[in-house]
Amino acid sequence: MIVDDDPDDLWMFGHLFMRACPEPGELSLIAAADGADALAQIERALATGAPLPDAILLDMNMPGLTGLDVLAALRQKSCLDATPIIILSTAEDAATSERALAAGADAVFTKPDSMDCIARLAAGILRTVLARRNPRPHCNKARA
Repeated sequence: MIVDDDPDDLWMFGHLFMRACPEPGELSLIAAADGADALAQIERALATGAPLPDAILLDMNMPGLTGLDVLAALRQKSCLDATPIIILSTAEDAATSERALAAGADAVFTKPDSMDCIARLAAGILRTVLARRNPRPHCNKARA
């Protein structure tokens, strides 16, 4: 799942992830235009028993629900404990990274500024995620 309020970034990351996938048809991308859309899609998947994302790429700076807001909501769902959540931010400061990691992000990257850098990031994320892919149990409850 890619969550970003910038339609150009959604397209670019989606396109480059598809190109980086080693096996055609192995990758199914879910795009969410903002944090509320991402959470709604996760809730729909939980309600219908649809597969949950194997990884979530989450923009930090979005209007409405920020990346940290969405991260906090996702980390309340025990069925997403094993799901890598990767934060992308335009900010390069250590405080942003520390806040995201403390909130449960698995990694924080500064948004790459070129297609080549995004392609390398996508390939690295895919290698990591596909290598540890395993079916997760269905869940429908948040943590207490």
